Amino acid sequence: MPDAHHKMLSDLIGRVAKADRRAFDALYQASSARLNALCLSILKDRREAEEVLEQVYIGIWKDAARFPDSGLSPTAWLAIQARDRAMQRRGALALPPVLAAGGAADALALLRAAYLEGLDYRQLADRHGISTDEARHALHEGLERLAGHAADDADSVAAAEQALGLRQGERTDSAQLADWRERLARFADDLTPVMAPARAWQRIRENLGHGVAPLSVDPLERAPWWRGTGGILALILLAAVAAWFLWGR
Repeated sequence: MPDAHHKMLSDLIGRVAKADRRAFDALYQASSARLNALCLSILKDRREAEEVLEQVYIGIWKDAARFPDSGLSPTAWLAIQARDRAMQRRGALALPPVLAAGGAADALALLRAAYLEGLDYRQLADRHGISTDEARHALHEGLERLAGHAADDADSVAAAEQALGLRQGERTDSAQLADWRERLARFADDLTPVMAPARAWQRIRENLGHGVAPLSVDPLERAPWWRGTGGILALILLAAVAAWFLWGR
């Protein structure tokens, strides 16, 4: 059930904020395939997606304490960590041109592509063989359909564009931005989860200094007497008695 899943993720993120390694391990197992799929959808390259995923979880370990103030669900917050980093990497890469898809540009499908593939207005226009203005109009129509009402508020549209990475460096209403991020993050659920290679998890642990597994025994817990010096002395005494007995015979 979604509510139970959200509660589990929220609990894990809260424990990660307290440097709980076991919670971090569990969070990775519960969410990494979904986030890896999102990184791969944007970057179109498994190695690049893998490297970004590593940075995503290193960032989650360091920034988990910020989650409660985000105003987002745990699934949306995690998706944003992955998408933001993937978009940053995408901007630094020389990606191949967007291939034309042909056919009419469905507004909601166009919005979905903007979120899941990181396409801007020009790239959306190239894919569908339309003008940039037509792509902008179609995307705004998609925003209206996603929101369930007309997106005629300029501030709301600006917040949505910022959430998509289409508008940079402008201040927008934080509540509206969080609202759009929550809505748009649902597109990530459309992706088929893709497990990352085991080496990605190993590198994350090494980068965070988690190479050695957390202690399974409380170091302050008193060990049984036979595990300490008493046990060693008892073994020596038993060996001596056995040797005396055998020698005496």
